[in-house]
Amino acid sequence: MQFGQLHHIEYYVKDLSRSNELWDWFMPFMGYAEYQKWNGGISWQHVSGTYIVFVQIEGDALEIKNNRQGNGLNHMALQGKDANHFRGLLSELKQRKIKILLSKEDYVCFEDPNDFAIEVYLP
Repeated sequence: MQFGQLHHIEYYVKDLSRSNELWDWFMPFMGYAEYQKWNGGISWQHVSGTYIVFVQIEGDALEIKNNRQGNGLNHMALQGKDANHFRGLLSELKQRKIKILLSKEDYVCFEDPNDFAIEVYLP
């Protein structure tokens, strides 16, 4: 890793198995490999060393709904590979009936099962 590079993001989710319906295919599609897995969580690591952790929330936190327009993170953006890969992503999102929030010729923004936005853009 390089100085100042993002090390990891820890993302708490309401339903890990439902979340994994998206993330289990999307992360490898974007060049991430499964890094760690345990009861209640999974992480995916990019070749750069950055990784994303998904953790099942419990208790009273299950009642809290994500709000991208409020305090906190709005979305996560990942750089796409090329136009063919991007078209494959769009096709997969539509086939899986994943809610697309905004789509243009060089980026797409869609929603995961926790109402969190993910953007993929072309360089």
